[in-house]
Amino acid sequence: MGNNTQTNVLFHGLVTNTQYILIMEFYSEVGTVLSFFGIVSNIINIRTFCAMGLNDGITVSFLCLSIFDLIYLIPSFSLGISIALGVIELRTPKAFVIEPQGVSILLANFMVLVSVTNVLTTTFLAVARCMCVAKPLHFKNWFNKTKTLAFIGSFIVVAVVSYAPVIANLGITMQFDVMKNLTRPILWVSPKRESIKVISWIIIDLILPFTTQFTVVVCVVIMASSLRVSSRFRQSAVSMSTADKKGNNTLSSKSTVPKDKLTGKDVLVVQQVVLISVVYIICNTPKMMISVAAITVPGFTIGQRYSNLYLSVNTLRQQFEIFNSSVNTFIYYRYNTKFRELLLSCFK
Repeated sequence: MGNNTQTNVLFHGLVTNTQYILIMEFYSEVGTVLSFFGIVSNIINIRTFCAMGLNDGITVSFLCLSIFDLIYLIPSFSLGISIALGVIELRTPKAFVIEPQGVSILLANFMVLVSVTNVLTTTFLAVARCMCVAKPLHFKNWFNKTKTLAFIGSFIVVAVVSYAPVIANLGITMQFDVMKNLTRPILWVSPKRESIKVISWIIIDLILPFTTQFTVVVCVVIMASSLRVSSRFRQSAVSMSTADKKGNNTLSSKSTVPKDKLTGKDVLVVQQVVLISVVYIICNTPKMMISVAAITVPGFTIGQRYSNLYLSVNTLRQQFEIFNSSVNTFIYYRYNTKFRELLLSCFK
């Protein structure tokens, strides 16, 4: 009896059931509002990029990223609602027609699949811009619309292949719900799911976040360095042009910029990608920390000693991911002149 009591106390770990319910309430409120804002902003992004014309790979990449973000945020919004309904069930004797917690788990798993495409597309943007900055003459026109769509298509395939088997072993079926003492559609989990999930977890929660994080960080460093060099060069060119004008020489600063240097438009595009990448790095870091903790801390997983803590920090991680999918409109507005002009014209 003493051992059972101790185990029950330890199971809650650092987060009690009452605290866990409060955290879920916070997610259902903040997450739902942020997801709704993100849905609206990404619809704006998609319409604006389509109006701009999909003539180059970079615009296609931004459009695809907005589409993936939208597909991620719609179930995220629904997840917030289902969690709120689940909290009501936990606090009251009320039972809904379908188990809210089961719906929440299904939605969360679908969001994991979509997040893979978001991560790979963001990394692709960083790598593509980085290569154009490092070797502009060689890669300037290499990332065209056809190649970009081919890469995006491969990202979708990777996402589906890596996580669809996990989702296929979940479902909502008519069963007897012991907690509510009635028969209703509740979550069904295949006995094979855990063994399949281990493989997907290694790919999605370990290999993918750490590999993409390292790649994006390297790209950001290279692009930031190139921006500094380009800025110094352009300032020097402007100074030389001013001096030439004083000497009655009408050479413009643009004529002195070599073809392997960034133009003003290129600088804005690179700044745009750098900021998107930095936001990704910040929002991806909690996922990496949780993955490391899951390996190094015994009991830090669902159904074990620190189950509530594990679920709570994963809830916080999702807030970062929702934020990452919701803020790109402001970045596009700041650094993309054509995007800003088209967006403003819609409100006139």
